[in-house]
Amino acid sequence: MTNSDFIKFLQDPPRLLGTLLWLHGDETEAQLWQAFRNAVDSGIGELVLESRPHWDYLGPKWWSDLSLVLDWCGKENIKAYLFDEKWYPSGVAGHTIQKLDPDYVRMAVRYQSIRYTGPQSDVSIMLPWTEAPSRIMGAYAYPTEDGRTNWEGYVDLSDRLTVDVSAHMHGILNALRWDVPQGEWLIVFLIADRCDDYIDPLNPYAVQAYIDRLFESTKHNLGSYFGKPLAGIFFDEPGYFSEVEKMPYSPYFAEAFAEARGYDPAPYLALLWLEEEAHPFKYDFFETLNSYYAQTFCRPLQDWCHKNGLELIGHWYEHEACPDQGERFMFHQGFGEGPGDFFKVSRYADQGGMDLVGNQVIPGCQNRDYWGLPKLASSAAHMYNLKDDLTLTETFGAYGWHVGLRMMKWLTDWHAVRGVNHYILHAFNPRFPDLDCPPYYYDGGHNPQWQYFNIYVNYVNRLSALLRGGRHVAPLLVLYPGAMGYAGRTHAIEDTQRFLQEIQYDYDLISADILAESVFVRDSAITVHKEQYQGIMVSGQEVITAEVLNKLCEFAGAGAAVMFLYQPPSLVIGPEGNAKLEKLLGMDNVSVLKSHTGMEAYLAANGISPTLAFSGTGRRGLRVLHRILDGQPFWLLSNENIAETVAGSISVTGLCEGRSLTAFEPLTGECWTVNYPCEITIPPYRALLMFAFDNAYPQGQAPAAYRRLAGRGKTIVPPGTILMHWATGAISGLPSWLTLDSAYSGTVDYTWQWDYDGSGGEVILDLGEVCETAELAVNGVCAGISIVPPYRFDIGPLLRKGTNTFKVSVTNTVSNKMSVHPELEDICPSWKALRREMAIRTEGGLLGPVAIYR
Repeated sequence: MTNSDFIKFLQDPPRLLGTLLWLHGDETEAQLWQAFRNAVDSGIGELVLESRPHWDYLGPKWWSDLSLVLDWCGKENIKAYLFDEKWYPSGVAGHTIQKLDPDYVRMAVRYQSIRYTGPQSDVSIMLPWTEAPSRIMGAYAYPTEDGRTNWEGYVDLSDRLTVDVSAHMHGILNALRWDVPQGEWLIVFLIADRCDDYIDPLNPYAVQAYIDRLFESTKHNLGSYFGKPLAGIFFDEPGYFSEVEKMPYSPYFAEAFAEARGYDPAPYLALLWLEEEAHPFKYDFFETLNSYYAQTFCRPLQDWCHKNGLELIGHWYEHEACPDQGERFMFHQGFGEGPGDFFKVSRYADQGGMDLVGNQVIPGCQNRDYWGLPKLASSAAHMYNLKDDLTLTETFGAYGWHVGLRMMKWLTDWHAVRGVNHYILHAFNPRFPDLDCPPYYYDGGHNPQWQYFNIYVNYVNRLSALLRGGRHVAPLLVLYPGAMGYAGRTHAIEDTQRFLQEIQYDYDLISADILAESVFVRDSAITVHKEQYQGIMVSGQEVITAEVLNKLCEFAGAGAAVMFLYQPPSLVIGPEGNAKLEKLLGMDNVSVLKSHTGMEAYLAANGISPTLAFSGTGRRGLRVLHRILDGQPFWLLSNENIAETVAGSISVTGLCEGRSLTAFEPLTGECWTVNYPCEITIPPYRALLMFAFDNAYPQGQAPAAYRRLAGRGKTIVPPGTILMHWATGAISGLPSWLTLDSAYSGTVDYTWQWDYDGSGGEVILDLGEVCETAELAVNGVCAGISIVPPYRFDIGPLLRKGTNTFKVSVTNTVSNKMSVHPELEDICPSWKALRREMAIRTEGGLLGPVAIYR
């Protein structure tokens, strides 16, 4: 592909953007057709058919609605995916599977404990209260000394549970009786609970019933569409869903554990809650549990899809941090709304996957979700060598109507620079109005930004086309702790990711399983499929396995860098563990970094450099992604600052002095040359593609948004000379729309005149603050549209000597209008409260200052 062909490909990309299409069952064919056409005509090329709100799921209306839309998809060459079941999370099973067999219901274990000092004879220990279907599954006594529990010295008291311990009445009549020996004793009861809101994913028979009921019925009714246009099944947030202080469990898992580890897990379960220190059982339990879950629940779903010519895609959770417990608890290592181990389950999906929902990430705020979530998803695609490195995001759900094109574009860049390349928007909805998790992009024709929606769609299509296929390039691996993180303390891996991202060192996360299965070292480079890395970092893990240590020794011995951040491990699981750790720490190329503040200096001193280095202002907000496509290297540079411009110089590994780079603005399709030494300017909300073409690309000038204004002459357009054409009449100045009508959503024109002396040269118009899209016309000719800052335009070619007229059309979000929409007035109080969350009133208008630079 020649340079010009490459740029043409980016300017006219394939339709790759996807969207959810909601189906309720009460739409007319005309309403469904309108929603379908809105999506397809905007440039979207993929639909995910959403079953959640449909009233007749698995009924005749469900199948007829699907057939109708799939027929349209086939005729229009639109790829389609189908949600796997009625509700979310996947595994609710429409509340039908659980009724088939009580053992199909989700199971979890909890504990109660009491302490006794012996000797005491014939002690009556009252049993925990249980109510069917809960039951006491075991009782154990553990000797303690100096506050330490001897878990190996347990006494099994389970055979003393001679009464019907599932009966409602317990009390002292149903007590467990025991002669307490000399010393201090901890008595633990294990209680198994059942909850029918979810199937038991650890029961293979329940999983098969799930497949038979949901997947096979889809095949029976829609099998003729399989492959094309129906490309696959979409899963949504399956997991364990155990409550706080409960652990997933099942008899099938207990058998699998005993077979894999050689001992019964039940007597040791209590230490999962009661033992604060690192312990080998914790590793055994969580490693076996998460492996069993992936094999028992996830693998059969993918196997069925592949057998039937379909892909299995989706995502495992919608937040990385748990809202109920805050950022101390991360879903990718938990047993509530999460799969326990992100990499074990990702093995059985055809794309990396994530969700972005409910304002969990917004411009200007940097929680732990901000740093880790998309890198988990894209790393899974790289580590499992998935086709085209495909990594999906279901994005913007429940953000509310206040998320407009400006925030959508920023969030798209946030995804893309971390490797996400398959976007599924939430959502197109034939129903209006609907408070169920907006935004919806057409909104019955009420959304004023709809007129510019195709600009955003084209932008995502360009990024998606470029970021698929080829090869990702990064200098570092970061070890994903997995079960090692459960077994002992581990520094938050999201923090380590932040430190690397802020110094422009890209990386992939890797699990211990992949480390053992798929990694080798060649010429001091760590190789995983088509990826190569210069070193690996372990982020403050207290526990590590001997198997991982062996691999790290192999890396260090071959010349690759091995780095322990904060401290080396203190507990090694496996044979000869301490000796292996001592050997590793004594090897060349192995270091312990006491603080992340010295990370960059250490990496540089050891010859590990980012593939693109930057020096200048705004650095902490600059993110960099490096890929190679068709032999062509390129970099995506994104400025995640919302107020500070990234300005400075870049250097590229292997780029010869005097070599130029070609910059491409994926939002507008413009390209220009950046000569050596490579000085760049990236304003907030913007992202650039940089290409190192073998042959020089024709020279071009950077768009106005990327030109530096310092040193130019500046003329402020007096606000009093600008007329705002408000609905009630013209108003001079630049007032806030919220002060005029806080419920207004729409487009307002601003006009003014400016006398130009005709002296020539470059003339830049900067509109200042705009909320939130701006379309400029100069002397009646369109000068451009901007959906993000800076709202800057090169107006020189459109000016004429003398008086020039300017018109700026400013459009805000639909949120203000939805906050008072009359069709939402009669909804019940709880929905009115929801409307206040989903329709936040936001600023609108041209706020300026408006300035002309020459």
